[in-house]
Amino acid sequence: MNNYSYQSEHLSHSSAVRNAWLYFIYFWIVFAAGTFLGQFVPPGLRLMVSVLIFALVFISLFAKASRKFGFLISNALAFALGIVSYTSFMYYLGVLGQTVFYQNVALAVVAFFAFGAVGYFVVGDASNLGRLLFPALIALVLASFLGIFIHIPMFHLVITIAGLAIFFLYTIYDFNRLKRGQFSAQEMGFNLFINLLNIIMDVLRLASILRD
Repeated sequence: MNNYSYQSEHLSHSSAVRNAWLYFIYFWIVFAAGTFLGQFVPPGLRLMVSVLIFALVFISLFAKASRKFGFLISNALAFALGIVSYTSFMYYLGVLGQTVFYQNVALAVVAFFAFGAVGYFVVGDASNLGRLLFPALIALVLASFLGIFIHIPMFHLVITIAGLAIFFLYTIYDFNRLKRGQFSAQEMGFNLFINLLNIIMDVLRLASILRD
């Protein structure tokens, strides 16, 4: 009976992890659709989409009622992030060149899974890390919003480095939750998508700043 219970629990955990990665892929598809549409969106409207993104982020972070609409908000965020990311990708492609651009994207992906492996295989219990990261994330969101209107290179460099550190730590934290089974598949898939997207964007931004 104990062996049967262990096998059932193992299968349930494996199924939840698999579903989380399926949601991860799903949100990247939604993001890709938004990126494709982004090429047709005028600059003025893109600024409005950016403001909408920050509004959705704050709603999801602070409004308890947002949990009822979590999947809808996640889809809207992934799609809206794709719209505003199109311009960023085109800019980084122009500044860095195609080869360096894809090298940095590959570096970001490798770093994401490397830090994830630390959280999954090395760290025992990272549950306390979430309490420390949440206020740091709030500060980062506020600073990033101000960054839309502040065009000081050093300010953006600090935000970029801080963003990398925060989302690397969030990657450790989320992979650790995957190991411990303390997650819902849809929420975890979206979290992993957000972690990787921010790491990619911050690596590209840092490479662009250093190149300038």
